[in-house]
Amino acid sequence: MRPTAHFHSSLFLLGIIYLNIPDFPWILGINFLAGSVLIDLDSFLSTFLKEKNHRFYIFHSLLFWVFLSAIFLILRYTTTEFIDYFLYFGLGAIYHLLFDLLDWGLPLLPLPKYRKIYLGMLKEENLEVRTKYFFLKKYWFSRVMIFIELLFFSLSFLGWFLIPDPLIIGTVCIGLAAYLFFIFEMNILIRMEDK
Repeated sequence: MRPTAHFHSSLFLLGIIYLNIPDFPWILGINFLAGSVLIDLDSFLSTFLKEKNHRFYIFHSLLFWVFLSAIFLILRYTTTEFIDYFLYFGLGAIYHLLFDLLDWGLPLLPLPKYRKIYLGMLKEENLEVRTKYFFLKKYWFSRVMIFIELLFFSLSFLGWFLIPDPLIIGTVCIGLAAYLFFIFEMNILIRMEDK
């Protein structure tokens, strides 16, 4: 999924959380939202990676984030509340990766031997990037992915009405980061079409 879908799906989930737990700390909501969107920033490193697919590396490993979050969960009972920030960032990353299973899926482990993609809806040609922006074009030309983007865009309005005021500024900043990424991708697609 692209950062826009991650942003809107997370905002929707936060709305549901605040509907049921109104006193949930807003700073933890920010950390969850940041974790669910910002781990996609590693896609900017794709140009420098041997395989151009950023999901083959550590920040897109579901087992890595589950392991890290389990450690944070244990530490939160032995240290200060500060560790909760890392825990909720990790939970946001796990939420992100669960949504990534909806398109091409994820490798089991970020090691060459285990890079078998699974559970992806856009399965064809999973493992090889034929052109520099193959995945980008495949995503934005998929009706299923467009439907999911629009669905969570619509549902996220619930989140805007239910999250507390202190969370709004952080949410807007993370949303702007997601949309700057979106504009960057659209410019690439436009340039591709012009060629």
